[in-house]
Amino acid sequence: MKTLRRWLGPIKRRLMRVVEAKSGIMLHQPVKPGATGVRASAMLALTTKYRQGLALSEGEFLRRTGQGNVLYELFVDGDPVCYGWVGQGGSRVGILHNLKLTVPDRAFYIWDCATLPDHRGRGHFQTLLKGLLECQGASSAAALAAVDTGNTASRKALEKAGFKPMFSYFSLRVGGRVLVSLAIRDGKLMRAQPEFDRVAGNALGAA
Repeated sequence: MKTLRRWLGPIKRRLMRVVEAKSGIMLHQPVKPGATGVRASAMLALTTKYRQGLALSEGEFLRRTGQGNVLYELFVDGDPVCYGWVGQGGSRVGILHNLKLTVPDRAFYIWDCATLPDHRGRGHFQTLLKGLLECQGASSAAALAAVDTGNTASRKALEKAGFKPMFSYFSLRVGGRVLVSLAIRDGKLMRAQPEFDRVAGNALGAA
């Protein structure tokens, strides 16, 4: 039996690399400027220049900012604890596999957020979200976000911040080739990319 498991292990890992099935939820929230959600000991800062210690290479940082994305970091007592990228209106961002979203005018898209390992479990992501909604609300009327179905912690934080689901989506990729990408909205099954295009065509991102 041990021999069989030893043989099957590499096969299973190889198969998981070849076949990739993922699902997520697209969320939306109207935005109004109001009182900041950033705690007195915390500071939300726009990072415009690359520095050592960021969770990506300088080349990737420049690529993202060149495509209309901006990076926000949350600092507590002077230390970076959490970060999140924001796609501005008109920028085009990847969602999953070959699915893409063009951010509508007067909307922004929150993506690639993370809390540094030593600072998790302290509500920093929630503080980051509230801060982003506050600072972007002055120029935008809607916030968008997408979350993996299995990412329970991020889903709860987004829901607590007021985000509501618009539709769910699923994509299957085999050997680097996407076989199918579907969306479910109001109980109806449809192709996924047109749903993201529908959001892009809505001035407030609330299609």
